[in-house]
Amino acid sequence: MTDSAVEKKSILHRIWKIITWRWRMQLAINAPFGLLWVADKTNPAVHAFDMSLLAAIHAEWMAPMMGIG
Repeated sequence: MTDSAVEKKSILHRIWKIITWRWRMQLAINAPFGLLWVADKTNPAVHAFDMSLLAAIHAEWMAPMMGIG
């Protein structure tokens, strides 16, 4: 390893030690949502909605969930 790589690792290690356990827990909990957000921004097919899915669901079952029935 070069000196700059060791120095970078040392700095990152010090920063990680400073971050409290609560921040670490927040980062761990929010990481999957961050990945989903990145996937959402990079893949427009995520927003394509298949209307046949709604047609396949029985209307009497779905109406109370929507507040209609």
